[in-house]
Amino acid sequence: MSKLKRLNIIAGSCALLAVSMLSGCDQVEQKQENFKKLTNRVEAQLSRDVLGEPTTIDYLEQASVEARAMAGVIIGGQVIPDRTLEEALKTESYFVVGSVIAKPKIEMTSVVEEEMPESAALPDPVSADESVAARSMAPPPPAAMMKAPEPVISALEFEAIEEAVPDVVKSLNSKDLRKTSEGIQLSPEARQKMKRAMRSGEKIQRSEMRETVMQKLEEPEMLPVPVRQIQVQKKEMRVRRELNQAAAHDARTRAMKRLEKMGLSGAAYARDGGNMVINIGVDPTHFDEAMKAKLNSQYKRFAPMKVASPVQMDDCSSPLVRNAMKTDAELATRCVVEDLRASGDYEYVEPDYIFTNQFEIRPKDLPVRPIATSTKLTPNDPLWGFQWHFKNQGEGANQSLGGAGFEDFWSRASQTGSAGVTVAIVDTGLQMSHPDIQASRNLAPGFDMVSDPFMGNDGDGRDSNPNDPGDACDPNDPLSQDTFHGTHVAGTVGVAGTNNASGVAGGAWNVTIVPVRALGRCGGQLSDINDAIRWAAGVVPARDDLGDEIWNANPADIINLSIGLFERCPASMQEAINDATEAGAVVVAAAGNARIDTKYYAPGGCQNVVSVAASDARGQLTPYSNYGAAVDILAPGGDLTRDDDGDGRPDGVLSTKYAKNCYDPVTNEPVESCYYAYESGTSMAAPHVSAALALLKSQYPLATGDELTSRLKAATNSRTQLQCSGKCTHYPGSEPIPGSEGMCFRPCGGAMLNLQNAQLD
Repeated sequence: MSKLKRLNIIAGSCALLAVSMLSGCDQVEQKQENFKKLTNRVEAQLSRDVLGEPTTIDYLEQASVEARAMAGVIIGGQVIPDRTLEEALKTESYFVVGSVIAKPKIEMTSVVEEEMPESAALPDPVSADESVAARSMAPPPPAAMMKAPEPVISALEFEAIEEAVPDVVKSLNSKDLRKTSEGIQLSPEARQKMKRAMRSGEKIQRSEMRETVMQKLEEPEMLPVPVRQIQVQKKEMRVRRELNQAAAHDARTRAMKRLEKMGLSGAAYARDGGNMVINIGVDPTHFDEAMKAKLNSQYKRFAPMKVASPVQMDDCSSPLVRNAMKTDAELATRCVVEDLRASGDYEYVEPDYIFTNQFEIRPKDLPVRPIATSTKLTPNDPLWGFQWHFKNQGEGANQSLGGAGFEDFWSRASQTGSAGVTVAIVDTGLQMSHPDIQASRNLAPGFDMVSDPFMGNDGDGRDSNPNDPGDACDPNDPLSQDTFHGTHVAGTVGVAGTNNASGVAGGAWNVTIVPVRALGRCGGQLSDINDAIRWAAGVVPARDDLGDEIWNANPADIINLSIGLFERCPASMQEAINDATEAGAVVVAAAGNARIDTKYYAPGGCQNVVSVAASDARGQLTPYSNYGAAVDILAPGGDLTRDDDGDGRPDGVLSTKYAKNCYDPVTNEPVESCYYAYESGTSMAAPHVSAALALLKSQYPLATGDELTSRLKAATNSRTQLQCSGKCTHYPGSEPIPGSEGMCFRPCGGAMLNLQNAQLD
């Protein structure tokens, strides 16, 4: 007989004994005393096995090795080398050679949005080689207004009305009252009679029903389409108006003429967001095999922004530079940006930057500490005990000074998320074969927005499959590894099954996750990321191979951007973010891992985002995290060099992702591969905030983006200066800490996420 079955029999027998004893006692006090004693015995018996040993269900030990194996060890030594702020600012960012983003200045037409017919046809493409992205700018918008349905009165409500105005009810006929499966439907005439009678002095005797009944008797109004649909519709109208046939043709023509004057070839493609991407070619007559090999090399696809070209660019119009551009695609790209900006024909012109994930970058050859023996855990998800970042803030058992208070929120709100709330993860995609994801109810259809087949690493360009095939930049480099970054980020939000006795828990168990792949091999292009943000928000469609529109069926309430670029916010990205927030989404962005002011970083330094810096298990700003006034909130990002909770594991964030060189946390035996791993970075901090917003949206489904952000910022603890301390050499000009030589207060900005402080109305 199993231990659990024996305990059930014991509990049942004791319960029956308790009932019989109570029924046989004459004195009430004796009954209570006997029951109390017996209850204590039952509780004691249930907590111990038949041999007197404590019994708890150890989900960690009971789980299969696949469901509990994980990767991540405490890294010894200092991971981040010392450097000054000036040195940090010299860090290189990259752009795609031969790709430029530009938004033409277009004269507004006199079309008034309200007068634009719903069925207005879109203009034909500019020419046969026009990008398929310009063939159709928007889907047929929904009707702007729709008639509200007639109210249905429940039987109880109708009884209250009948008691209040019996004469009116008696005067009604079968046409005025129609029974439905939901209750009684009133005709407009009947509703008006009842409303006038009750307002003339009659009162509903059941006062608790009055407000409900009166509300249902009010004249149904013309209900607006949901706010986000109206906003999307307005955006579609603006796109139609601005990117009409003549304007698009003129913008492309002018751009091509300027390239021709520079001795270059190229093509311009309109994007649904209102800008265009210009692909620059060089003079094909100057191509030799060596040059082709150079340009096709993965290392020449991207050029650093802060490194001068071999040819001085004092004057891109000089014959020397013009001649050099014909064989130097990097120089040609720089000069095209300069020339188009100088023309005055564009609202902005910028390189097609390369964004990267915001995992903390760590050397691969640092020593590691041995792993301690694991302790027994009781949560349903076997690795829950290692997820300090979701636990309540505090120093007691099952608490963490750096915890975000999710556990408290789940209990107080009696909810762990709603399927009606959608979080889009704009990242590297998802490992669709992950055993904790492939059957998840939380996963909704996504899209692959990576347009370059090389960067896509999946044999094609954009498609409806957001699977992550890997993103290692150079497969031949042993230090270059696939990150499966998007899978880790999405796992923290809640894409995997939680409370399923496998793996880890997510922050929001039951929300809808839409994966939008915008980063691939070596990173992600700005132009792809911009489109991904808009698609996630439901502002623009994606396209299949035939150019047909594919709209996001689950427009995001929250968009997570755990990505970064060491540049101030590009104009095109800011515009995409603005479009998403106007559509009703809240955009959450990692602050970045460069240890500098976030204003130098995108998207963390962009406007209209919730910028998230990273804290460790002590609640202190991590050494790698960006900081500054642009930061809105601190959230757990982890630090793999520390073990402040003493569990023998690194204080990183534990989440879903495929990894190698793993171990079994029960036996500490090595395991070749696994599906859970520790990582750290502001990339890990951002999804905690996205999950918190999803929980708040589930609690307050009608809350606007601004209201959600306000509630989020209220669910925090004020940070102290000590939480933001760091080496003075890293932060020139910062305030020294008295009594701590070489240490200074960092201007980290923001408050610390703590859902224990979330107000539940």
